[in-house]
Amino acid sequence: MPDKRYRLFQRLVGLPYLLALLGLLMPLANVSCAEQVIAEPSMYEIALGYDLGTELKEPGAGLLKKMEEGNPRSIERFKDFIPNFPKMEPMHHLFGIVGALVIAAIFAFIAPLGYYASLGSLAMGMLSMFSLWAVLSQIGALCNTIGMNVLQAEPGVGIYCASALILIGTAMNLACIARPIVDDLRAKRAAKKNVK
Repeated sequence: MPDKRYRLFQRLVGLPYLLALLGLLMPLANVSCAEQVIAEPSMYEIALGYDLGTELKEPGAGLLKKMEEGNPRSIERFKDFIPNFPKMEPMHHLFGIVGALVIAAIFAFIAPLGYYASLGSLAMGMLSMFSLWAVLSQIGALCNTIGMNVLQAEPGVGIYCASALILIGTAMNLACIARPIVDDLRAKRAAKKNVK
């Protein structure tokens, strides 16, 4: 591969990380009650504060309304875990994942200037993916805590899409890191053959 094409490939490594930001517009998690999906929040909705009162689908919305009207004390139990129930607290720290993906893309763009930029891009991309799955784990734990084993949180299409794109970026980064090593080995072998 000519050097110009390799440099173009290096610059394109940032593209999957930027596309992952769009993937996070899709549902991060599918929250279900009695095997029916009642909420599909995206990462951005969770970060800004998801409103269960307006966003819940049936049968969850109906059950919540019945609880509010018939048994307001049961709502207090939820307020132990979500103080402003039914509005969840904003989780602004999730925008750190967005920041990590943007930094991964920037490092990938400057990777042709140095080997360490590829390593930085790789690290930030993987860190953002692990963070996404940790968020999903927290959502699942919250559902188990407040849902009396009725609520379940499963991965949504958004987390799969973002993870796949991050893994593509990771593979491209690894190719960029490996290429100079392979080129060095080839040059050493060629030098040894010329000496003989």
